[in-house]
Amino acid sequence: MTVVMTKRLLAGVLLSSLVLCAHAQGTGPLAIEDRSTARSMASAAAGPAEAKASSISEDGLLMLMQQQQQFEEQVQMLQGQIEELRHELQVMKDAERERYLDLDTRINTLAEQGVAEQTEGSDAAGPADPEADKQAYNAAKDHLVGRDFDAAAKAFEGYLKDFPNGQYRGHAHFWLGQVYSNQKTPQNDKAMEQFQAVVDNYPDHSKAPSSLYTLAVMQARSGKVSEAKINLHKLIKQYPDSAKVGQAKSLLDQLKS
Repeated sequence: MTVVMTKRLLAGVLLSSLVLCAHAQGTGPLAIEDRSTARSMASAAAGPAEAKASSISEDGLLMLMQQQQQFEEQVQMLQGQIEELRHELQVMKDAERERYLDLDTRINTLAEQGVAEQTEGSDAAGPADPEADKQAYNAAKDHLVGRDFDAAAKAFEGYLKDFPNGQYRGHAHFWLGQVYSNQKTPQNDKAMEQFQAVVDNYPDHSKAPSSLYTLAVMQARSGKVSEAKINLHKLIKQYPDSAKVGQAKSLLDQLKS
């Protein structure tokens, strides 16, 4: 009886040991599998978020690249506009410089003509007071040489009004036309009237060819091309020895083209 119970006890102990070993072997791999599965599930759960973040980052980079390209295009466009404005400004400066250089040449010529003007009379009757006539004209001329165009305009206007028989009226009309056309706000209509006065009233005057040519230039610029051509032909015919003939022919060729 005791032997049988002992055998049964040993068998129970052995069976329990086998069960515990089997359980330990079963639970170990299962835990490892569970952990692996958890990691897989976590990766799967985190995957879309990371993919979304990556997608957002790429979209932002693409947008920045596009904005940079737009900025570069705008900068290039602005640079092109700046170059155009610089070119236009330079053209305007060159034209203005040429205009003032021409006027400067004329003024210097005027300053050198003092003696010749004093002996050149345009009206047979002559002024009532030759000395006053001379002083009034010289005062106007001084304003012109000093490039005070507004004062020169008033002085020449006063001279033409006060000395209807003045010996410098031809010169006064010519220089008054120059003053009107070179003021800050040019008075081209008044200028053309003065040049026309020289052409009509003093055809033998030394300033007649220059007046006729300047008048034609101003007419061409204002759209009066037919009148300009008539005056240019008149200049070539009436003053063939004038230095303005070459310029007149050149301008005629330009107006024909």
